[in-house]
Amino acid sequence: MTDRSRWVMHWEEVAVFDKNATIIGIDEIELMKAAGESLARAVSEMAGSGRVLFLCGPGNNGGDGFVASCSGSLSARATVLASHRNSKTEPSSYARGMADKSVVIHVWPSVPEGDWDLVVDCLLGAGGGGPGSPLRAPISDIADWARSLGTAVLACDIPSGLGGQDCLAADSTLTFHSLKKGMDSSDCGEIRISELPWPDEVQDCGEGDFSRYPKLQKGARKGDRGRLLVIGGGPYHGAPILSGLAAARSGCDIVHVAMPRVAADRSEWPASLIPEALPENDFLTMGSVDAIVEILDSGRSPDAMVLGPGLGRESQTTEAARAILELASTRRVPTVVDADAIAALPKGFWPDGLVGVATPHQGEADRWLEETSPSEALSGCSDEDSTIVITGPIDQLTGPGGRQGFATGGHPRMAVGGTGDLLAGTIGGLMAQGMPSWPAARLGCALIREAGKGAAKEKGPGILAEDVPVHIAHTLSDWMRGS
Repeated sequence: MTDRSRWVMHWEEVAVFDKNATIIGIDEIELMKAAGESLARAVSEMAGSGRVLFLCGPGNNGGDGFVASCSGSLSARATVLASHRNSKTEPSSYARGMADKSVVIHVWPSVPEGDWDLVVDCLLGAGGGGPGSPLRAPISDIADWARSLGTAVLACDIPSGLGGQDCLAADSTLTFHSLKKGMDSSDCGEIRISELPWPDEVQDCGEGDFSRYPKLQKGARKGDRGRLLVIGGGPYHGAPILSGLAAARSGCDIVHVAMPRVAADRSEWPASLIPEALPENDFLTMGSVDAIVEILDSGRSPDAMVLGPGLGRESQTTEAARAILELASTRRVPTVVDADAIAALPKGFWPDGLVGVATPHQGEADRWLEETSPSEALSGCSDEDSTIVITGPIDQLTGPGGRQGFATGGHPRMAVGGTGDLLAGTIGGLMAQGMPSWPAARLGCALIREAGKGAAKEKGPGILAEDVPVHIAHTLSDWMRGS
């Protein structure tokens, strides 16, 4: 099993992996039972034979507490204070029913009387709003009351309110899967990591990654869901068009495509893409960099860029791509570095300050990284800012801090030319909509593979790359309904 304890997980990744586990047939209740039993062992170690008060919120974090409270000998000395009269999820409701058979459950504002040797904080887990989110009543009121007890606190997964001024600080924290963002705080106390029965398949990019897709907002206006600039073309004019179409079908509002004049003139421009003619005739050179700067400084400045589809490998083109990457780094414009632009990356490492995703195939990765591993190349990066996707029959994803992932599935005919351009455009479109690099790469890989299956079902062995973009939209629609 992959050691997920090596990286710091974003809070929203917990929902991704939980959803993926459900999709591959892992019972949420069985996962909760495993978490609760692990918590029960930690409680017994910390409290000994003393009395224990479980504070249980309405979600799955509270469900973990309900399971632990009625585990083995703990039920005889455990009391539960629930924040709400009913739990909000199916697994937590099931766990509450288990506990109700053997443990006294009080519901706030009715509080139990007595003294306890340990308080177990199961009020809010990683779904509680993100680091620094303020606690809301009744959770905030229960946290205030718990502080007044002066009793040692064991937090389940994360301390409630972590990162905020009203955090219920813990003496010890038992967290699941891996460390979470913000857990470097002293409010966590001593931290222990508990592995749950997740197979490696939960890391496969899939429908669970849709949970991080930006929500549609009522009253949104054109441009609110991002503006993308695709820079490519020269010897090949179809590749940047494919990238632009994929970005548009990912939900990005406005997509510009910049190509040298001859390539732009050869192209059949879809009405949904905005042409940006570059000054050169045949291929990208340093003469185009000023034109790119003009776009970046204008009212049509992009929220993200895709650099590389169809560029070609002229030395002047690589020099220009290198200059554009420098612009992206200094201006913090998230960028997908694809295809021939991979040659513009510095040998063996990720460029300083660049936010984005590189999408080399194995040969391009070998030429770029040489003897350096993807993890080593990203060693200076942090959080979710940068990702390397080595594409192939199985896409291999590497992110900062040891993050690893992979993407399987799809259809054999997705080996057709243009698939890489679609992936780059999809990831770029997702980043333009505000997704960080790591979740955008994961969701992009999942979308392309599922969309490829949809296109192959419709077109059969004659599937072409241009058949796929509309199925990106269909897949998003299906996953939106499923969520």
